[in-house]
Amino acid sequence: MIAQLLNRKFLAKSIDRLKQAAAEEAALQAQGDPQANECAAASEIGAADLAEAEAFLRVSLEEEAQRQELPEDEVAFFPRDATASLAQSAMLEYYETRRQEMIETNAAQGAFGQEIYVTDRQLKGLTLRGDDHQGLFGAFEQTDVRWMACLVAMGIRRFRGRRVFNSDPAAPLTISNKARVVMVGDWGSGLPRARKIGAAMREVLQEAGAQGREQHVIHLGDVYYSGWQREYERHFLPYWPVKPGEEGRIASWSLNANHDMYSGGHGYYDHLLKDPRFARQQQSSFFSLENDYWQVLGLDTGYAEHALGGDQATWVNHRADAVPSKDLLLLSHHQMFSAYEGDGERLADKLRPVLDAGRVRAWFWGHEHRCACYEPQHQIEYPRLIGHGGVPVYASSAPVPAGVRYEYKGKFDTGLEEWAIFGFAVLDFDDRQIHVRYINENGEEHYRETLQGSVV
Repeated sequence: MIAQLLNRKFLAKSIDRLKQAAAEEAALQAQGDPQANECAAASEIGAADLAEAEAFLRVSLEEEAQRQELPEDEVAFFPRDATASLAQSAMLEYYETRRQEMIETNAAQGAFGQEIYVTDRQLKGLTLRGDDHQGLFGAFEQTDVRWMACLVAMGIRRFRGRRVFNSDPAAPLTISNKARVVMVGDWGSGLPRARKIGAAMREVLQEAGAQGREQHVIHLGDVYYSGWQREYERHFLPYWPVKPGEEGRIASWSLNANHDMYSGGHGYYDHLLKDPRFARQQQSSFFSLENDYWQVLGLDTGYAEHALGGDQATWVNHRADAVPSKDLLLLSHHQMFSAYEGDGERLADKLRPVLDAGRVRAWFWGHEHRCACYEPQHQIEYPRLIGHGGVPVYASSAPVPAGVRYEYKGKFDTGLEEWAIFGFAVLDFDDRQIHVRYINENGEEHYRETLQGSVV
């Protein structure tokens, strides 16, 4: 990732210029301009696509202006807005593929404590000092912005033309009563510290291999900025802890999420899930893993954001009813409830039967970029948030909120800013118990607990 594209004010000015460029490019196409025709032929983007992109970019600017500004938005802005994320994706792809000479690596980013807190890459000649947030295109050729406007329009067309939801779940997979499941959320940024997480996860997999344990790795979703195929290739697959050729002995799974769907889910379904390492998922965004004591159901809350795409609710009910002797552990990207933000009600309503029946023993989710173990709520004994896998945020100094048993407050002690430390979870199944270790990007355990099954 590139530093300028992670600056909120800088990005806003760039989006404003992209909005203008989309209108200009549409007019040039209508006039038969040779460069406009070349761009249209290469990207398969016409005047109608550009007009739609202009409208989307305009709305994005208006909505972003109303959103609360966070301190880390100056250096680590990951918008929860499809259009803004698509603009980031388009600009990143353009510079990586057409203007590589404009990107430089700045080792000085890691000068404090030898740690690169966000990214060590930036565009030459564009600084981010004080309030001087120069628009991305002030110093570059007009051709740059025109090509990027076409790329944004292409991304918006994919977003609007979402891939058809696969309503068939992956076939249920029987796992060992002693299996190890490594779980990480919001990891797909490809940033240096996210790569450290990948390496730390690989270490616990190798440890399990030495113990003869069956192994699984689950991503709770979000590949940034907007789930383009190139982003899976650059930010996710090279650093995934299961290497090519190891899929026969280590299973990989990945949930769908909002950033995966910002480009219509095409990269998620048709590229990530086609990788041999994810073959057991059968290009489905929801799946079940079961042993003699536990039923683990992975849900898709990204296709219908904060809800359940297709008829997953019925599937959950059927799976739970089929094996009343097993405890239910749910996995999702989005939260059903939160002590930090909202938007969980629709998900709770969809799953009301199993929740009211007290069938959900544990639930792990991501989306919020922190780690928190809640007290029992909604008849769920073990609600757990582990969304701190790969998106930089400042460490919180706020008191632990009511209803939270444990919140990870790990932060770096060096540097000018207090960045929160990334992490993941390791679940070791042991018949009716699951022993959970929470491990940070340095491979250090910071919390452990045992989830006790309830069904006898």
